[in-house]
Amino acid sequence: MIKFGKKVNLRPVLLSVLVGFIPGCFFWVFFNGWLGFFVGFCFFAAIIAYYYLNLSKVFNYWQFDGENIEYNDMTNPTKKLMLILFPYFVKMDVIKGEDIKSIKLLGDMKNQKTLPPMVPFSNTYSIFYARISMMKNPIGVEITMKDGKQKYLDISRDYTYDKEKSTKQINDLLSDFTNLNKVQHQ
Repeated sequence: MIKFGKKVNLRPVLLSVLVGFIPGCFFWVFFNGWLGFFVGFCFFAAIIAYYYLNLSKVFNYWQFDGENIEYNDMTNPTKKLMLILFPYFVKMDVIKGEDIKSIKLLGDMKNQKTLPPMVPFSNTYSIFYARISMMKNPIGVEITMKDGKQKYLDISRDYTYDKEKSTKQINDLLSDFTNLNKVQHQ
């Protein structure tokens, strides 16, 4: 089985509860119970909103089992919210192999834009180094179905962290479909 990306987990909910709980408790104790609840809920909602807007960038897991491609459809707003709140109960969408007309690699794997060294920059820059690299070097596959629909599946995260393994996995994926050229890692 070929896997790309990172699965949605409980991190958004747990982080939201923690970030909402701390200021909520402070306001609950020192001011008013309802004010504490309101402040805690506002912080909780802010973190949930952040993950809602960035879910497809942070968690973009998909897999290919040799016949079907399974992925989380993050274009549906209701499903996206359910993925944040109940990540283990939302079923992945399936693209059947016989429904795929073509697969095309998008992005330039040979000429990756490099980032400047982290030494003269702040620690914040080093924390977001991988994320910045993924944004500067978007790589993914575009799947065209026989009915004309297209789906883009991102592989930037995997390629940023392990270029050789990702190149091999992409080649394995593309080799299962005829008339597609293999990618060469440099």
